[in-house]
Amino acid sequence: MRTLTCSVMAFVITCASAILTAADDHIPDFKALYNLKKAGLNVVSTTITLERGPGKIHYRSEAEPVGIASWFFGDHRIYEHSVLEQVDGKVIPLEYRYTHKGSDKNRNEHYVYDWERNIARVNYRGERKTLKIPQGALDNSSLQLALMQNAASGEQKITHPVISRGDLKLYTFTNLGTETIETPLGEFEAIKLERRKDDEAHTTYTTWYAPRLNYLPVKVENREDDEVVLSLLLQEVEWR
Repeated sequence: MRTLTCSVMAFVITCASAILTAADDHIPDFKALYNLKKAGLNVVSTTITLERGPGKIHYRSEAEPVGIASWFFGDHRIYEHSVLEQVDGKVIPLEYRYTHKGSDKNRNEHYVYDWERNIARVNYRGERKTLKIPQGALDNSSLQLALMQNAASGEQKITHPVISRGDLKLYTFTNLGTETIETPLGEFEAIKLERRKDDEAHTTYTTWYAPRLNYLPVKVENREDDEVVLSLLLQEVEWR
């Protein structure tokens, strides 16, 4: 379940001082439903929401096993919650929480940002530490929003510092142009962004962002040795 959900985190999965299209006043709050497939079978259903509160933006996701995966992980639920604020047109992450319920191990994560000191207080699976972070640092959740903005601006090479699994990393994405993606909601022209890992499996993470849906991701794909390992597809979206 952790492996499946990491892919969700990395793209949609898989996101602070970037101007985020999803948080622009002209873009409505939303609720989106995605299905994650492994070996051609639906295994995880994920619901993602963006909501504004007084002075804060709340970005949440909830993942639960479905189909055959529910036989083995029926009591598992994974929740993510990012709290962000908007200052001078920029959205800045304040707090990120990852909670895995039903696991027999502590898989939880909690990051609190202190932008005056440029540090993040990290609790990763019970281990606490403080990270020195650069301006513009993100987590896996706020990264998703930043990539929506990057897709909208047409950037060709994209680099973001990201706190992932308790450590600061540097992620680089390449804009590969546009492709037509078929979903249960119809076909969408979408901008394709890809991240490649330097590993023996030649791992890639690819996300397609649809301009007609305010650059919401419509498809996410994880490949190893050019074989699809995991695939995420948009099923429903509700604008609020």
